[in-house]
Amino acid sequence: MYKLLTETPIAVSANFGDTDVIHITSSFHDHIRNIKRIVSNTLVVTESSVIVAPSQDIGDTVASVYSPSRARRAVLRQNKDSNKPQRFVEIWNKDSIEAHFEVTEKHGPFYVDEYLASLSFSASETALLYIAESNPPGASDDDPYQKFKYTPQFGEGIAGKRRPTIFVLLWSNGPGEPTRTLTSLSIPTAAVLFGQAVFAPHTDVIYATGYEYTSDDRLLGVKGCYNRPSGIWEITLPNLSTCDSTPVQCTTRKLTPSYLSCRSPRIFSHNGKSTLFWLSHPTGGAHAATSLVYSLDITSSPDVKGVNAPLVDAVFKPERGTFPGLYPDYNFAELPVLRLSSSNAPFIITNSIWGSRSTVVLISTTDGTVKDLTPEDGNLYSWKVLNTDGQSRVVCTRSTPITPNELILGQISKDGQVTWRVLHKPTLHPELEKELSTLRASVIAIPDRYPTETIVIQSAAAPQSRRDIRPCITTPHGGPHATTTTAFSPATVALALERYTICLPNYTGSLGFGESAVRALLGNCGTLDVEDCIASTRHLIQLGISIEGPGKQLVMGGSHGGFLAGHLIGQHPSMFSAAVMRNPVTSAGEISTSDIPDWYYAEFGLEYSLASSPSAAEDPSTVPDRKSKASAPPIMTPELYERVHRASPIAHVDAVRAAVLLLIGAADLRVAPTQGIEYYHALRQRAREGTRIDMLVFHGESHPLDGVEAARVGWEAARDFFKWAETLVVQFPVEEWTED
Repeated sequence: MYKLLTETPIAVSANFGDTDVIHITSSFHDHIRNIKRIVSNTLVVTESSVIVAPSQDIGDTVASVYSPSRARRAVLRQNKDSNKPQRFVEIWNKDSIEAHFEVTEKHGPFYVDEYLASLSFSASETALLYIAESNPPGASDDDPYQKFKYTPQFGEGIAGKRRPTIFVLLWSNGPGEPTRTLTSLSIPTAAVLFGQAVFAPHTDVIYATGYEYTSDDRLLGVKGCYNRPSGIWEITLPNLSTCDSTPVQCTTRKLTPSYLSCRSPRIFSHNGKSTLFWLSHPTGGAHAATSLVYSLDITSSPDVKGVNAPLVDAVFKPERGTFPGLYPDYNFAELPVLRLSSSNAPFIITNSIWGSRSTVVLISTTDGTVKDLTPEDGNLYSWKVLNTDGQSRVVCTRSTPITPNELILGQISKDGQVTWRVLHKPTLHPELEKELSTLRASVIAIPDRYPTETIVIQSAAAPQSRRDIRPCITTPHGGPHATTTTAFSPATVALALERYTICLPNYTGSLGFGESAVRALLGNCGTLDVEDCIASTRHLIQLGISIEGPGKQLVMGGSHGGFLAGHLIGQHPSMFSAAVMRNPVTSAGEISTSDIPDWYYAEFGLEYSLASSPSAAEDPSTVPDRKSKASAPPIMTPELYERVHRASPIAHVDAVRAAVLLLIGAADLRVAPTQGIEYYHALRQRAREGTRIDMLVFHGESHPLDGVEAARVGWEAARDFFKWAETLVVQFPVEEWTED
């Protein structure tokens, strides 16, 4: 079932073409070719029908975007031959190529990740900007060692990216020879690297996210971390019509204050007025928390002093079921702003975690009020906004823990009411459809531990006796400031179809329950989160959903989820028979190769100073000197090490009795592979005779182990390990299997 589930395409992006046309891009695992495939198809949507064209492989396309008029489309292409890479940029005008560039020698790979990627037309549709890796400097007579100098990279998930550079293409097809110019932007702010750049309505200005080096010249990992030294910058260009192929000298101005980390700039223009929107997060502290929405009038040169109160602020202690604050993805959709009527101010639409679900919310740009647009039908659907038409339509996906992703179109009226329409459901193998119907899912609140709750996937049939109660796999999420939502997870459902009950706890510190819940975990990792998880396991036992005993309680998790799995088998050794741990944090003091060293301090209640440069409106004398000793990142001293060691799974290794399978990515930049490897050796030394301690190492794989082969092998190994654990006889005295 795992292969069938992971080979089902999931929509990952959408664009509105003509009035009735929606272009969808989807992803799935191709186990024959051992690659992730990206396909596209077109939907023609009328009032009475939906016509879905057959899917087509996108080939060498790595990114594309429509122009403001929708008449043009830019396409970035890069062939997949690693020995002879070729890169091209195409500008299409309806059904013909208007301009075509080969840029292979001009720069390195295009940036297409969510953190740095840019692809934006100018308002005149005669210029296009994108971001790519600049060619590395070579040796010169002035500096023969230049090519060997250390240059930090962005870290896990976007490894190898060191020199993001904004490139601008200009073309003209007027009388005479057509002109084609490619130029890079030379920006004087050397300590800032720019991404997510967009043209302003006036072509001589670009707005971008600027990522800053720390005071000790690090580039901290960005993936999963919203608290980096970063801001929204204004980049002013000279007259583009005079540009040639040499780098263009620009001026810059930072718009956002030093205490905020900012991302995802989006511009909305209407009736001669332009507004810039973006997402923010406090710099430092928890790696992810409540996001804030800011806006700034950029119709003319913006007043930076206007960046003060957020449009949407944090909510600290929401009552259960009420709006908990905003927890969107890293970015807004490409076109997140809707113009519902000519008389009303525009609205922002996005998905946001709300408890254990992801919902669609509509944000008023007038007063910041937030409205939940998802139906109140009792279903567990989690939603994701793919894109809008910029007017009144939005295309989303939705799924439940046991319902694969469906494509949904929303039509929003001028008073904010929405009508949802199912455009497409995946075509499932009949056997798979039958098997999914045997499962049910629920969200269960854990008594006396608000806001902790757990998602449970179990058999739809009531057990006839204790013998029929399935083994339960407790699976805490990583982060820790993340959330397991009710969205469909192929790997998780595949385990449920192997006759397991799945317990997915959202412990204190998870997103979607208010800012106080996030901050409550800081300094309490290894205790509060562990107590929430074991309480979830015990509550299911009390409800009769699962039972105790050899082979009946299992645990698995990756990253911080692996950290929790290690704690659960160490602090509660008689509860769990087996554990599967992927790239776990096992000894929090050992941080030397992590791309997020600040995590190991902040999450355990220790100070790690993070700040960015002041905005143009801030008095530099009021902003702490980032190069001062007081602002310097800490060094791991013996005293600090002892503190985080006590909070780590390794402190409980002597108590472990469970069988353990470790899954390690040898190229992991986030959690050093040595953490899992050393834990493996510690367990092997201490394991009782007959206890299995196994480890698989995946060379070339990083933190998530999400390569097609690695994901499949890791899932199969976990399944087989748990099946073996089910057959365990009582190896130790019966009293040892009774929880203290």
